[in-house]
Amino acid sequence: MTAITSAIIHIGSYTTDTSPAVGNIVVQSLEKQTLSNCLSNGNITIPPSSLQSISIYLQSSELLSHYDSLALASLVPYLSPSGTIAVHLVSNNNDASVGDASVIMTSFVLAGLKTESEQRSEGGGRVFIARKAAATTSSTSAPTRLNIGAANKTKVTLNLDDEDDDDDQIDEDDLLNGAAANGMLAPPPTIDVEARAKASADDCGGRKACDNCSCGRAEMEAAEARGEEKKTEQPHKSDCGNCSKGDAFRCAGCPYLGKPAFKEGEEHLVLLDLTDDI
Repeated sequence: MTAITSAIIHIGSYTTDTSPAVGNIVVQSLEKQTLSNCLSNGNITIPPSSLQSISIYLQSSELLSHYDSLALASLVPYLSPSGTIAVHLVSNNNDASVGDASVIMTSFVLAGLKTESEQRSEGGGRVFIARKAAATTSSTSAPTRLNIGAANKTKVTLNLDDEDDDDDQIDEDDLLNGAAANGMLAPPPTIDVEARAKASADDCGGRKACDNCSCGRAEMEAAEARGEEKKTEQPHKSDCGNCSKGDAFRCAGCPYLGKPAFKEGEEHLVLLDLTDDI
């Protein structure tokens, strides 16, 4: 018995008088619902992955009514790796229009086929060809051999008790204290508070007063040489309570006339003479 290598499926009203070649089988699918199982009915026995090609023929006018785009996936298991499926749309009236051919392209995608070509046939028809993807060879993995002899056996004990997990945590304070005790951390620098306060009060940066001093440092040094204490000017104490509100509320003899308004306790900020030199 000759092995079947190709299947030819006639859908709908399509018929032909041509006899099939050796190794080919012709199957008729009259209705749309029978396309998916036309190769697995009781009269036909086709082993899986045994067909090199499947050719489907139908009239272009019956494409939408008889061609099932989902049924093509049921025919793919009969194809051998790299086998092809060809859908022939036949037009008898030499009409270039073959309906909505996107249905065929969609069926190829749903069946997992790779579209190869689209050709025009005689009489205005078209042929769509797709190929089944070749089976990928699975990568083989070599077994890993561990050179563990009887003398190299090591007993490993795993502690799965979660209660002692806190013992593995490190205290940051202990790290700092231990580093300081071992001399790993430099001690903080000593700060001379009195020297810093004196330097902040000295605008001249520790130098002596200039010969043409105009900032008052020369008078301060002369007073210190005579043993006199520096007199600090006390801010004026407001009796009316309106001195801080501005000139609109101040008295005629207010010492803060011409000065901006200020908050209580900030009188020293407005004692400077801010009059324009121009």
